[in-house]
Amino acid sequence: MSVVPIPLPCSAAHRVRIASVISPLKRIRPRVPFYELSAHRVPTLWSLYRGLLRHAPGENIRFRVRMMFRKNQHVVKAHSAKEQLAMGYKWLESFKRARQGDIRFQNVLSRYERMIASKREKTAWKMRILEAFNWEAKLRSRPIFKGSFIRPSLDNKLLPRLIPQPAHITGMIVRRRRARERRWEQRETLKNWAHDLRYESLFEYALLKSAQGQAVGAARHMKGKMLGDHANRSAGEVVQLLREERLSWTPVYTGEAKSQWDEPLLKRQAELKECMMRDISRYRATPPAGLVLQGKQARRDRVTNKTSQRQRERSGEVTATTLKRRRGAPPAHIRELMTPRQLLVDRAIREPSEGGWSGAVKAHMGVHMHMPQKWKAEGGWEDEEKKKLLDDMEREIRAENERRRKHSKLEAAPFSE
Repeated sequence: MSVVPIPLPCSAAHRVRIASVISPLKRIRPRVPFYELSAHRVPTLWSLYRGLLRHAPGENIRFRVRMMFRKNQHVVKAHSAKEQLAMGYKWLESFKRARQGDIRFQNVLSRYERMIASKREKTAWKMRILEAFNWEAKLRSRPIFKGSFIRPSLDNKLLPRLIPQPAHITGMIVRRRRARERRWEQRETLKNWAHDLRYESLFEYALLKSAQGQAVGAARHMKGKMLGDHANRSAGEVVQLLREERLSWTPVYTGEAKSQWDEPLLKRQAELKECMMRDISRYRATPPAGLVLQGKQARRDRVTNKTSQRQRERSGEVTATTLKRRRGAPPAHIRELMTPRQLLVDRAIREPSEGGWSGAVKAHMGVHMHMPQKWKAEGGWEDEEKKKLLDDMEREIRAENERRRKHSKLEAAPFSE
């Protein structure tokens, strides 16, 4: 067996000296990130940030300093933070030299101040224009109440019919419909569970009776309330038998245990019934008098607006309704001279559809279409050979049907005589 030699005292001392030299060079990772250390936060916030704001030569440069710090406050990489801090201290040195009277830095910072001011003004105008566009878009799609209502139902009370209808009203109605469907499914599930529990209770009751030598009839024909009443009576008899005869058998589904099984089911069924009563009360709710008055006033305002619009059209103003009416049909003095066939063709030409009969009419009249071959593809007429094959098949089918029809008439003739 080999023996490990003991190191000499000089060797041990030499190892200690090497460890004392290398240990300070070893990298030690802090337990907290650098941006939570006071050694980073105090100089950055109290010396750099406050110094930049204090020595900044103008308000626009102060704004830029605040924006840069706000932009870089979430930087977590050490080298990225070091680069930003180095640039910040460089700015601070430039601000101090400009305040001390350095003409070159004063000119540079003055030009930088004007550049930031111009950029801020440009950005402000962009935001104003964007807000104006957003406001116009909101006005174009704002809900308008014309005096009609959404009838009360299980999902909603009497509601004003807004055009376009807001998304939150649609979402409310759809959400309530889906919730009611889920409640109905859960109600059926609870009924099935209660049905199974009653049969289990009757099964245990039958076991107890058979153990005593008594015959028990089957209850498979019972349903609904009759089955529940029978299960309750059986549970009462089981409790009475257990008390009188002092049996050591403990029932699982019948007797006193039946109420423990029924309690959560009955509680949830009561909650579902309460939800249904709220739906019914929502359907039977009295229309608000204020909403009805608003509907009447909206109808009067609509008549007033349409009357004013017709008056403006008679005075020569071209409105959106005028343009829509012009696009819908030819002028009256030309329409009176057109035949019904010409009116039908004109209507097809004005339609947005490019398929089917409308597309065929537009192609025949030479109207420009985005998809000129669409009407052929829908009718199966894009390929001439395929069209001829389909026509031949149609003729063969019609001839065969006619032959069978005549044959059936000949066979039925003797019976008719």
